[in-house]
Parts: sequence; structure tokens; C-alpha cells
Amino acid sequence: MSIKLMLDCREVARLISDRQDRTLAPSERAQFRLHLVMCRSCRTVDEQMAFLREAMRRLGQTELAPPAPPRAQD
Repeated sequence: MSIKLMLDCREVARLISDRQDRTLAPSERAQFRLHLVMCRSCRTVDEQMAFLREAMRRLGQTELAPPAPPRAQD
């Protein structure tokens, strides 16, 4: 059995998505982190996904104000 040391960008994109649904295995997490250290593009995608996750989480926590009633025209 051989262990692949480096993941390619396609595999990292899949892991970015998979992390939403499950905890990565320690070997996946290590390979993922190694790739992010070396690949600015994947690091940017991961940061963007983290931003979107946080924005959606916060959106779900905020109460939306009811729409303002229409103003009477003079």
C-alpha cells in the first residue's frame, strides 16, 4: 500500500466540500493542510468557503425586520 503525499487541486476542492459534511481523517487532514501551505489558489478557495459558511450561519441567527409600511404620498 502506498501513501500519496501530495493531493492535487481537484482532490483538495473535493475535501473542501467534504469538510462541510464530515470530519476528515487524520491522513486526509494532513495532506489537505500540506497542499494549502503550498497552493495559494486552494487556500483562497478554502478561505472563501469559510467566509460563506460563517455568513450563512450568522444570517440564520439574525431576525429580519418586517418591511416598512408604504408611506402616504402628499
